[in-house]
Amino acid sequence: MTLVVLFAVYALLSAGGLVLFKLGGQGAGLRVDGGGLSLQVGWKLIAGVLCYLCSFLLWLYIVSRTQLTFALPLSVGIVNVLVFLGSAKFLGEQITPLKIAGLAVIVIGLFLLSAGQKGS
Repeated sequence: MTLVVLFAVYALLSAGGLVLFKLGGQGAGLRVDGGGLSLQVGWKLIAGVLCYLCSFLLWLYIVSRTQLTFALPLSVGIVNVLVFLGSAKFLGEQITPLKIAGLAVIVIGLFLLSAGQKGS
């Protein structure tokens, strides 16, 4: 698999995991009673943890194969964009003009970063 495909899978797993954390965390709870600790988690939270764990393992591979000064900003930017879109779609979070402007700055930065990498 090429690094580009791995980056895409990493970003989808990471962003998906974060959105699932949010969805699954709304019904999760930790309770202390006379019988000890009780933890309530749903399938969305468990799926989010698994997605995030898989993304972390992919991240370790990606970092070992590319420059960190390129990989880190690229991954953070792509994940931010995907979380923004996923939060709007699946969590019903509001998209405002200011958020769109911020997202545009991130996307422009990703293009600049990518162009700089090709030139080196």
